[in-house]
Amino acid sequence: MRTVGAPRTLSEGGYLHHRHAGTMLPPFIAPEAVDALQSTWDTDEHDLFVCTHQKVGTHLTKKFVVEVLRALGEYPEDNPLASGDIGHHSVPWPEVMVSQEGYARFEQFCRATKGRERLWYVHSSVEDLPVRRVHKGSKFVVVLRDPRGAAVSQYFFYKRHPLLQVPEDLDLSTFIERFVAGDLYFGDYHKHVQGWLRRSDTRIAPDQVLVLRYEDLVERKVESVEALVSFLRPGVRLSPERCAKIAASTEFQTMKRSITKRPGSFHFDPSTFFRAGTTRDWEQHLDPKLVARIDAKTRRVWGDDPTCPDLSGLRTLDS
Repeated sequence: MRTVGAPRTLSEGGYLHHRHAGTMLPPFIAPEAVDALQSTWDTDEHDLFVCTHQKVGTHLTKKFVVEVLRALGEYPEDNPLASGDIGHHSVPWPEVMVSQEGYARFEQFCRATKGRERLWYVHSSVEDLPVRRVHKGSKFVVVLRDPRGAAVSQYFFYKRHPLLQVPEDLDLSTFIERFVAGDLYFGDYHKHVQGWLRRSDTRIAPDQVLVLRYEDLVERKVESVEALVSFLRPGVRLSPERCAKIAASTEFQTMKRSITKRPGSFHFDPSTFFRAGTTRDWEQHLDPKLVARIDAKTRRVWGDDPTCPDLSGLRTLDS
């Protein structure tokens, strides 16, 4: 992956970025690529999206979905999902594909997978979704995380990513202030989540969306598998043994070892970017003042629960 165009640097130092409609994008996404997708791409009934902000369990969710899809149907060898690879060649990030490889590569991928189930992932807000029209058969798996965990995970990711040029001496307290202020890549985390949950985008109907929590993907794995099966194939059930096998494949150390041994098109070094894989790692890094700063923002935007917004009326693990 490479920097594209002429990214800018934040006035306070570091953070190479572009801007699109006011939202900060990482330097490897070209605003022109977003424009191209938003003006031309019409999804179809085979398109399935994993929709997340950064560092809330994106790759974990991709693993769940890919393994569930493989369990639900046989895929020929030329299908990108057949191997179980969760990297960019099998599960593309559309804005990155267009930015890095050109729009022709995106068109080629769409032609090659036409009429087949295909999985994408996006970090965009629902308002910035890089499509022109949404087919009523397209589906969206939206994942959220306790903001305290998301903030800490983002901090370590930002500092380790080679293209972002985040200052080495950036301290956690300064990062948390930026997280609370909301001007980071892909916009304000709290508002991003609320946007996907309470969509103003009427192109996406309630029955097209499943909402999952990162904490459940870590701690309630079998139930998460069952929820995905029910969402993707209404009326179909996998055996308890098959569900347990899929759940086991998503264990943190299992995923880390598997991708390290057979990375496929996965673009990160798991030893560097697979950091903790737990739900309460933030407790080791945030002092009470920083917790209070995040919790105050969470209550202001999400409501009383500092870990999760109101999910009533939404399709979730427990609905």
